Amino acid sequence: MLAGGRSRRMGRDKLALEVGGETLIQHVANALSRRCDEVILAGRVNEVLRNVRGVEDARPGEGPLAGLEAGLREARFPLVFAAAGDLPFLSPELISYLLDELVGRGVQAVVPRRGGRLHPLCAAYQRSILPHVVSALDEGVRSVGEFVGRLGRVAYVEEAEILPFGDPDMLLMNVNTPGDLRRARELAGG
Repeated sequence: MLAGGRSRRMGRDKLALEVGGETLIQHVANALSRRCDEVILAGRVNEVLRNVRGVEDARPGEGPLAGLEAGLREARFPLVFAAAGDLPFLSPELISYLLDELVGRGVQAVVPRRGGRLHPLCAAYQRSILPHVVSALDEGVRSVGEFVGRLGRVAYVEEAEILPFGDPDMLLMNVNTPGDLRRARELAGG
């Protein structure tokens, strides 16, 4: 789970904001822990979450790809699910599906794509991509989406494949702005 960024568009720490009676970061941690044997929080070791191990980015301030690098470095298992800390409707069922597809399709990454937009921070990766991440960062790449475009074997999961798990707009929703927060709270029923 990635918890970096300064929440500039929100104007305050968005991960501590509540949607549906739970903080954003706690919701993501709970969804991950229901499917994953370990949950690593990259970027905020001062965040106290049950059953979550915090790790510092080796390259602080270098963007989400540096957070992915930190998580992959610390992961003990060959399959990794990378999730932004601001996904209020991430579900364990979607996590399971993407991880299963990673194995079943024999690829390096399985990334949801909705309306032409990639969601690389709600995606499954082989831990073995770590050297590629390091190389991309060394070359100045900071965007996880740009990095994914460089990988050789990526499966893109389209909307129709996500629908069995719920509304793709909700499942892939990030909370970046006050408007996003209002919408998420409305969708959560409060």
